[in-house]
Amino acid sequence: MSLNRLFVLVLLLIPAHLFSQVISIAQARNLPPGTNVMVRGVVTTGSELGKIRYLQDGTAGIAAFPGTGSQPGFDTTVQPGDSIEVVGTTVLFHGLLEISPIADWQIISSGNPLPAPAPVSISQLSDALESRLVSIECAAFGDAGGIFANAGTYNVSDSEGGSVYVYLRGGHPLQNTAIPGAPVRLTAVLSEYDGFQLLPRSGADFSAASCFYFSEQPDQSDIQTTGFKVSWSTNLPATAQLRFGGTPQPLNEIDIPAAATVHSFELTGLASGQIYWVQIKADHNGETILSKPVPFATRSQSSGQIKVFFNHSIDESVANGLLPAGQSTAAVLAETIARIDAAEQTIDVAMYNINRSDIVTALEQAVQRGVQVRYLAAFDASNTALDPAPAFPVLYGNEEALMHDKIMVVDAGLANKCWVMSGSLNWTNANMNNDFNNTLFIQDQSLARTYKLEFEEMWGSEGALPDPANSRFGSAKTDNTPHHFVINGIPVESYFSPSDGVTRRITDAIRTADAEALFALFTYTKDEPSEALVEVMNSGVPVRGMIENINDVGAEYNWLLAQGVNVQHHSASGDLHHKYAVLDAVAPGSAPVVVTGSHNWSLAAETVNDENTLVIHDAGIALLYKAEFEKRWSETVTATQAPAFRQVSAFPNPVSDVLQLQFGSVQDAEISVRDLLGKTVLQTSVAGRNQVALAVENLLPGFYFAVIESRHGLATVSFQKL
Repeated sequence: MSLNRLFVLVLLLIPAHLFSQVISIAQARNLPPGTNVMVRGVVTTGSELGKIRYLQDGTAGIAAFPGTGSQPGFDTTVQPGDSIEVVGTTVLFHGLLEISPIADWQIISSGNPLPAPAPVSISQLSDALESRLVSIECAAFGDAGGIFANAGTYNVSDSEGGSVYVYLRGGHPLQNTAIPGAPVRLTAVLSEYDGFQLLPRSGADFSAASCFYFSEQPDQSDIQTTGFKVSWSTNLPATAQLRFGGTPQPLNEIDIPAAATVHSFELTGLASGQIYWVQIKADHNGETILSKPVPFATRSQSSGQIKVFFNHSIDESVANGLLPAGQSTAAVLAETIARIDAAEQTIDVAMYNINRSDIVTALEQAVQRGVQVRYLAAFDASNTALDPAPAFPVLYGNEEALMHDKIMVVDAGLANKCWVMSGSLNWTNANMNNDFNNTLFIQDQSLARTYKLEFEEMWGSEGALPDPANSRFGSAKTDNTPHHFVINGIPVESYFSPSDGVTRRITDAIRTADAEALFALFTYTKDEPSEALVEVMNSGVPVRGMIENINDVGAEYNWLLAQGVNVQHHSASGDLHHKYAVLDAVAPGSAPVVVTGSHNWSLAAETVNDENTLVIHDAGIALLYKAEFEKRWSETVTATQAPAFRQVSAFPNPVSDVLQLQFGSVQDAEISVRDLLGKTVLQTSVAGRNQVALAVENLLPGFYFAVIESRHGLATVSFQKL
């Protein structure tokens, strides 16, 4: 075990040896299950939920269950409003964190007011709210007007379209009572049993609701260096107060006295390259509601330079004269170390795994220059370059899944010096030299501060050392970063998993395609992107894709093939480790988009892993990614492809009149040339030859694909007609 792992482990285990001292419930929740803890809180439930009791302090909530080995009398004595002290061992029961058995307990005082329920929408339910009282406006039961006839679950939805189950145990006071026939304000404890469930306590938890709510939460547009437009709407006419500031508890207030359902306000006088939280307080006939605080970023005064690197060569003929900043391992490694060497104040790294000692050496040299270096690594990954412990602190995170980010943030506090590194590349020899990856370096302070905010949520502090008790990984994280940026005139979106609903962002991007949709993925098991791809394909948009892991449980490869999608297994040497989509790169007027980052299109990436994703709306960057795609596509063979197809080349490329195709000897092959819409514009046959000349002088200028088909399989190579 490395010294650094030992350091972090000691930090995590210290509270276990101090369980005779009271710690906050939030601290207890962040310790590993099986830890002895002592906590205090106000009890929010009684016998209506059985033996279990839920309690809260000012930081979080937790369940206490008097299982086997517990001190007697807990469930018969402890009542709602009791302030209690509980000593016991934490355990996970079907996803719910409990203290059980209860080694000791005492009532400190009784008759205390219960904690105020946290107002949330169903979509905002998260592990951070587990075991706390929550309230949901306009909660409508699926069996409205019926009877809670049996113990079990009852579906409830809210005005934003979220859905969750309410659970009643046998003998619950609500059993055999009427299910509310109209929407109500629902108060309940957020519990978990292999998924979230709400536990109301009595009929008093269903209160009349006017169903005054935000039909649209605050959103941002028209981003400038000194401000932006904020828009929101309510279902009923309302006056408003716009609150804003540099923390999630914004203190500045602007009154908006005109009653309306749709509002917008130009917020001005702000600093450039900064994150501001905005919250709306809306009032309708004396009833007040608060929106969630939403972080927005102003436009920075950084250069906005976006450098795109691929660690293998692209098809430059496709890129229309554009070139990436680098297309080799040496180039991306040199840029990485150059950014580290140029750092003046801070470097934050969140990297899944690393075995490159040269990068660690560069980081240690930065420390020697006085740069603060902080490093996040995956708990369950090989990080041999971090053993022995380096000269900077390392926190190993996400024990339940993967800390799968590939992030570096340099000098976030310096507008002209800051850089963000993102993409699919891990810092390992195999991933850098053999596998296929993309990396971006972006010089923008707004994005740098956003990535730093995400880093510090996992780091657990804003300081030089991590705070494991406050760190949040995986499903414990919240959607707490800005999403929209304008970087050197380019609209860019940023999302993190699993808090930000990234799969929906991917499918939204796919559905914008009206000329071409391309994707290159290491792992692909999510249904939603497949449905979007088939949808755009059926609308006439050509779709092509490559997948490395086609035999994963739930892999989409065979389903996509069955729907007629032109998808290939990447069977060439080296893993296709990309996680990107390219939309409409061939049609600059159709708003081309690139989606890239560390997020595989998988259930784990969506729900439990720590991932980062960028959505970049730029024709030039899209064309570079298309050039990378076409190079890999030309190298890729289908699973049934004969060896004769493994070496296919087209020259000259670009071509004016005659295109030479060279390949292994085949029998009775058909060769077709297709345009970007998939239409065949030229066709011929060959037999027993490994080269053929195609007369293409009559084709219109543009990009085409030569498709070679025989009984052995199919191969494709792209070319440009001048």
